[in-house]
Amino acid sequence: MAEINNKFEFEQDGKTYSLYDLPDGFVIEGDVDLSRRNLTELPDLSEVIVKGCFSCDHNKLISLKGAPQEVSGSFLCNNNQLTSLEGAPQTVEEDFDCGENALTSLQGAPQKIGGDFWCGVNKLTSLKYAPQEVGGDFGCSYNAITSLKGAPQKVGGDFRCDGNEITSLQGAPQEVGGEFYCNSNKLTSLEGAPATINSDFYCDENELISLKGGPKRVGGNFHCYKNKLTSLTGAPEEVGEYFRCGQNELVTLEGAPRKVGQTFECQENKLVSLRGAPAEVGKDFWCHDNPELQSLLGVSKMPEGHGIRCDDALRDKYGFTEDDGFLDDGNGFNFYEKMAMYYKDLIANPIYQNEIKIEELRRKNREEKEQKQAQFKAGFEAFKKKLKPGGRDD
Repeated sequence: MAEINNKFEFEQDGKTYSLYDLPDGFVIEGDVDLSRRNLTELPDLSEVIVKGCFSCDHNKLISLKGAPQEVSGSFLCNNNQLTSLEGAPQTVEEDFDCGENALTSLQGAPQKIGGDFWCGVNKLTSLKYAPQEVGGDFGCSYNAITSLKGAPQKVGGDFRCDGNEITSLQGAPQEVGGEFYCNSNKLTSLEGAPATINSDFYCDENELISLKGGPKRVGGNFHCYKNKLTSLTGAPEEVGEYFRCGQNELVTLEGAPRKVGQTFECQENKLVSLRGAPAEVGKDFWCHDNPELQSLLGVSKMPEGHGIRCDDALRDKYGFTEDDGFLDDGNGFNFYEKMAMYYKDLIANPIYQNEIKIEELRRKNREEKEQKQAQFKAGFEAFKKKLKPGGRDD
């Protein structure tokens, strides 16, 4: 690291240099730390290369004029008073942090970043001029952005655009190596989202009325709670960890993923049936605070030691007590989950078994009725073909 003293001087190769008197093309072999020095402007390093990190964060800079042309490490200019990135280095091999400024534009930002790019907590309304390729995380959270047009199309780590005013995911990166955060916006649709997310996908606290257009496969968690969903149609077919769709307006679970790697949470909806629930979950099933739900018929299959969190009325209906609701968290610690029972006890319960039999009879009756209707329709169509145009038989 190039140790910068109070006179902005540093030692390199046995010589003393001043940041205010460096020749063009000079290479600083190490980090340059100018943070927290009450600076209002930078020394002119525009023709200098820094073979390390350059930090000018936590100052009073209103411009990046004078910043080095090339930085081999990270470039940190966060927590200043910048309104523009003009003058920023165009080559940054690691992270670029311009968060917590007063930026209204990303003009001047490098177009390729080797590490993370963070421009959160500014006054941005657009991602115009944003880097188009980011090797690490990209974050533009907590601005006033309304559109993802101009966003990078390739992000090696997480993509975060949460806490904005975005109404559409059109323009979102189609290749994201980590998590995708678009929660706390004004989205009504997931059209434009990447098809596959290897980690977590967060679209909670929006105005979604549908999950159509969202990713088909999510390797981690999928959160879509606190929206206006009336259906789970369009949800991923498989979710590797937690699926959380609580606090919506769901009546059934039709369209839910067929497999969820950990807990499935659908509490605080308007459920009248668990029809459409995942065939299998890896941990527990939460459906409490659904007062119209009268049966657990259709609940997902779950492994030994896991169970269902439901309302008192349902627990009482099947004859369980609070003592039956102790669940193992996997670490040998038993705890009482509000209004819960073991799955293995439920499926052996005679009341539940009777519900299954009744449902099976109803299913057979429906199938027989549909078959008779199909036969009648086929017979009627055959009869019409026998009739002449005048309506008489041959």
